[in-house]
Amino acid sequence: MAEGFAITIVGAGVVGCALAMELAGAGEEVLVLEMNHGVSRGENQSTRNSGVIHAGLYYDQRTRPLKASLCVAGNRMLYRFCERFGVPALKTGKLVVATTGAEHAILETYARRAVENNVPAILIHGDRVREYEPRIKARAALLLPTSGIVDAAALLHKLYALASAAGARFVTETRVVGAKTRRDGIEVEVRYRDGARDRFLTGRLVNSAGLYCDEVARMVDPASPYHVDPLRGEAMKFYRTKRPELDVAVMNVYPTPTKTITDRGVYFTVGVHLTPTLDLDGRGDPILGPVVTVGPLNRQAAGKEDYGGEFRPSSEFHERVRGFFPGLEEEDLEPHQAGIQARLVGHADWVVELSPAESRCLNLLGIDSPGLTGALAIARKAREMMLGA
Repeated sequence: MAEGFAITIVGAGVVGCALAMELAGAGEEVLVLEMNHGVSRGENQSTRNSGVIHAGLYYDQRTRPLKASLCVAGNRMLYRFCERFGVPALKTGKLVVATTGAEHAILETYARRAVENNVPAILIHGDRVREYEPRIKARAALLLPTSGIVDAAALLHKLYALASAAGARFVTETRVVGAKTRRDGIEVEVRYRDGARDRFLTGRLVNSAGLYCDEVARMVDPASPYHVDPLRGEAMKFYRTKRPELDVAVMNVYPTPTKTITDRGVYFTVGVHLTPTLDLDGRGDPILGPVVTVGPLNRQAAGKEDYGGEFRPSSEFHERVRGFFPGLEEEDLEPHQAGIQARLVGHADWVVELSPAESRCLNLLGIDSPGLTGALAIARKAREMMLGA
């Protein structure tokens, strides 16, 4: 058996790296295991991400209290972090638009929720909407000034670098295949890229395994009730410099939220939206790039690695946004990327808890959107649960 570690984190996504930074910075001995061939490389939720910094509007306190509180806290923490450490980010703001009277009424409901969640929001109408986005057609919109965009890959790499500098050790191309409770710790079994296996003892285990969080939870507790239903989201893109009618999306532009009913339950969706992208100017400062993404169109993924294959037809993306963005033509769209979220069956909120079967294991489960925005706040909460305030 290999040497032991005080704390082992499974998963080097944005939450795992943020927690490694927190724990190593507090003087803890930390090992981070990542199945991909590098941190900020490979296929996972953190690397295939739109980079939207959410304000915290969509999550009600009753059914999604963690998302409601940690998204708002994470929003503030993320902007401060990016400014301090030079991670490209822009506070673009967001418009959630209504094109009908019924949607306008829904926006008023969300305006009240913004107050409950302590999210700055202003309900604007007609000409005021066009002052912000002249080519967007809407009778009203909810303006969210704290929304923005961040370079997700740069953020992940900076968290990794800071955690490493604080003493955290990262081992990539290593998959956790077993975890067994022992009196003196948790025995972790891993498989390396070449197929070789090894075991080591850890004092505490953090399950931040993203799409595979349910599998790691069952290694520690075979009776764990959690199951990930992977949700594939596809995005198209267009170039706003192609012609004047497309010169849009200096902000995030979202439709009025809706609920989607499937055979697996009722799911909340923010809808297909427009997201600007980042570029760097000659001094290396972040500016808006020429690419605008359109998405996501969601569907149940064929599996947890379902990144390839055909995209939905561009006509379906165009149909979703043409009501509020009439200048876009179907021919303007081309495939951008597909991502997969770790949606927990039967759970609208994130699950952050000590394993009922093993108090030395902390589960961070179903960290789907807005996990990127909330990552620093999630990590802070996890550190407090492990080490105390």
